[in-house]
Amino acid sequence: MRATRFFTLVFQLCLLVVTAAMGQAQHYFFGNPMIRNYKPEEFKGGIQSWGIVQDDRELLYIANNFGLLEFDGATWNLYSPKTGTKVRSVHVGADNRIYVGSQADFGYFLPNAQGTLRYVSLADSLPEKFRNFDEVWRIYAQEGSIYFFTFKNIYVYTPGRKLEVIVPASALEFSFQVNKEIYSLVWSKGLSLLENNSLKLLPGGEFFRDKQIASVLPFDKNRLIVFTIKEGAYLYDGHGVTPFPIDQKLATSGLLINQALLLRDGNFALATQNKGLLLLDTKGRLLLNITLQEGLLDNTVHTIYQDTQDNLWLGMNNGLSMVELSSPFSRLDGTMGLSGTGYAALQKGNLLYLGTNSGLFVSDVSSLSKNFTGVPNSTGQVYHLNQLGNHILMGHHNGPYLVGEGMATLISPEFGAWEFVLVPNQPNKVIMGTYKGISLLSATEKALHYLKKYQGLEESSRVLEFDKDGDLWIAHGYKGLFRVRFDQKGENITWVKFYNSRHGLPSDQLVNMEKIRNELIFPALYGVYRFDKAKDRFVQDQQYSALFLPDEHVIEMEEDVQGTIYFISNQRVGKITFDSFGKPTLQDQLFQNLREQLNDDLSFIQVLDINNVLFGAKEGFIHYNAAKTKKMVPFHTRLAKVFTISNEADSLLLSGRRLGKASNTELPFALNSLRFAYAASFYEKPEKTQFQYFLKNFDTRWSEWTTKTEKEYTNLPEGTYVFQVRARNIYGVLSEAESFAFVVRPPFYRSTGAYFVYTLLGLLLLGATFWQAEKRFRNEKRRILLDKERKLGQKELEIKHITNQSEQEIDRLRNEKFQAELDHKNRELTYSTIHLINKNELLSCVKLELQEILKNGGSVAPQEELKKIIRSIDHNITSDVDWKQFELHFNHVHGDFIHRLQDRFPNLTPQEIKLSTYLRLNLTTKDIAQLLNISVRGVEISRYRLRKRLCLDRSENLTDFMLKF
Repeated sequence: MRATRFFTLVFQLCLLVVTAAMGQAQHYFFGNPMIRNYKPEEFKGGIQSWGIVQDDRELLYIANNFGLLEFDGATWNLYSPKTGTKVRSVHVGADNRIYVGSQADFGYFLPNAQGTLRYVSLADSLPEKFRNFDEVWRIYAQEGSIYFFTFKNIYVYTPGRKLEVIVPASALEFSFQVNKEIYSLVWSKGLSLLENNSLKLLPGGEFFRDKQIASVLPFDKNRLIVFTIKEGAYLYDGHGVTPFPIDQKLATSGLLINQALLLRDGNFALATQNKGLLLLDTKGRLLLNITLQEGLLDNTVHTIYQDTQDNLWLGMNNGLSMVELSSPFSRLDGTMGLSGTGYAALQKGNLLYLGTNSGLFVSDVSSLSKNFTGVPNSTGQVYHLNQLGNHILMGHHNGPYLVGEGMATLISPEFGAWEFVLVPNQPNKVIMGTYKGISLLSATEKALHYLKKYQGLEESSRVLEFDKDGDLWIAHGYKGLFRVRFDQKGENITWVKFYNSRHGLPSDQLVNMEKIRNELIFPALYGVYRFDKAKDRFVQDQQYSALFLPDEHVIEMEEDVQGTIYFISNQRVGKITFDSFGKPTLQDQLFQNLREQLNDDLSFIQVLDINNVLFGAKEGFIHYNAAKTKKMVPFHTRLAKVFTISNEADSLLLSGRRLGKASNTELPFALNSLRFAYAASFYEKPEKTQFQYFLKNFDTRWSEWTTKTEKEYTNLPEGTYVFQVRARNIYGVLSEAESFAFVVRPPFYRSTGAYFVYTLLGLLLLGATFWQAEKRFRNEKRRILLDKERKLGQKELEIKHITNQSEQEIDRLRNEKFQAELDHKNRELTYSTIHLINKNELLSCVKLELQEILKNGGSVAPQEELKKIIRSIDHNITSDVDWKQFELHFNHVHGDFIHRLQDRFPNLTPQEIKLSTYLRLNLTTKDIAQLLNISVRGVEISRYRLRKRLCLDRSENLTDFMLKF
């Protein structure tokens, strides 16, 4: 704070008393509430809107000239029942159908398979005689049925039943629903109640038979309040009617009421034809009047609706407006006649002075209009306002001014007055900070006078404060701090000391100074410091520094009478409160919307009283009502639409309720590029709402915060994904994340079936490979076997050849052996034959000798003996035993010659066979004769006979025949 605490505390205590006396009526809004206007060009609808409702998802639905408007906080959608049809009424049913009434038609909207709303007409099912009706102005739900009200008939729709028609006895005016009861004005009869599908005139209801009713609302337990269009308001207690007092200025101003609404705080909001928006309390006092001048699009309000966050939506004659009734912030700007950026403020009684770069403005806050007017002679940059007793001092670019009697008077021509501060213990002296140092002023009850400029300090002195020791501290934003000491009279500077980063401060620049709890503190580039007089250095104040971020620079601080400290830093705006034990708590959530609206040249805070604080803004001032608490109502983030992206055009996949109910949506691989559109159901500065998204199984973390309401993902690989999005509003409140699970199926060539086919083909290919390998193996094996067989054949041939050679050799050897054996046998036979021949020769000789003996004579006995010998020799000579033995060996040697010869020539005699064997042995005739025991002549004869037996030609040699046989 930069003025003396004494005058400020006195002023604030007086202001508290004045505030209490002024009452609620004058302080519902100190300035004008925040208003957000939507022109038809923005929502692409008609200029007029006639009904506004919200569904369970907090989406707004508006009955508009062009159709049904839907707003989710980010995107406007327009749905038309029929081409060119104006929608006059809208109602959200318990079944989530959006019922609408229009010209000669009524029905409802339902989401199709993609979630886009599609209209279903109910009037089309009416018999022809009931189709001729005008516009449906009201829709209400009661006991499971939907009632559509026209000025001619009432149509009752009950799902699953046939449409019913109630035909009143007289024409109807508007209808109303209060506490689940439906009232309607029957023209020329009065206010009636709908019971059992019949309208019954209420007791005393005939009072309204010729009065147009705008709205019927509950007033208390036993009474209703009836607002008429032209004739004011009345209270109805079930029996009679009494007038309800409305502010006399309104009652006599030609007020036309289109609709009234009971607000959640118990006050009444009036949508008027010619006065904009009015707020009345329960006593009929005017709390607020907002018109075109205060920021509405025009002065005609057709319909009014309070949303779940207590914002007031107005259906204007030319657009839509949203009034932030629940906000503790209001604006004092050009809509109240104020021009320029806010720099200074001061309240004196009912007069509020505001200084901007355009000059000084004043308003009587007790008046209804609260408009500001410029103070004469104050044009230009205002820096500071201060009240000293009855005097108001103004620091101005042109110098110091005294404000009073409706104008500003220049005190001194000294150029550039920053600020004023009282000299301690000398209430008649004021020190003024200027562009080029400090000056001294004198104050009396009637006037202020410029005394002198102090010598010894030529620095710009924008921030001034005295410490407890009476030293004046001056903060220079780009150099550091100056400590100034005066003489006892305060007329001259005795010494000046300069402090900067060499004295404990973190830097030379951006050092500020505040007087909090009657002590000086010094917010620096980062951290908050105190001056340690014993060390003549600055030390960090741990309590305050701990409240701020390490790199946070506190620009401005201001304290109220309860010790609450309001602050502005380079990162945020907020306040610091202290509990009963002195523990501080920093609160900035509620103020997060302010930072970008505030004056960033010379930040300014002014505490008017315990409940009213002003912040200098880029356009005028922002007012904070500390007594008006802002409920941080939870809001929701919702996925509005999901599109599939293609080269031709994006295609809507899902939207609305269908999207909200979708789970594990399966997408073909061709639709693996998606665009997600989302919104948040928070309508205070929705363009500042930030979003954060995360695609599970694709993103590694949540995204950075962004104000974009769409996110695209292209060429997602196959897999299971969950897209999540959440929002953060202007107050830093986070919503719960909204999720959409979907599955991108693999392309046909990577599908399960494809993998099955691939597996099958793989198995077939593997089988074919194995078969081919097996075949190749078999062929190779066959080739190897054939090769082996060939080689074996060759080997066998070689072996056979060798074997043949061996066999030949063996045969040769065998033959040689056989021949040797044969020769041996032949030799044996020959030897045997020779032996036989020799034996026979011997025996023949013996025989001859014995015959000779016998012939020559001898005794008889010897003769007998000799005869026996001869007989024995004959027997030996003719014995066949030797022949048998000989035949056996001969057949063995000569290939069974005798048997073959006998087989071929069975007529041969034994003598001829023997002859043949001997011829085979190639014996001589003599030898044969001896063996046959015949003469040589006998052998020749025997050969001759044998030839004949053998039928041999004369040319053939018998011996050769036998050798070859």
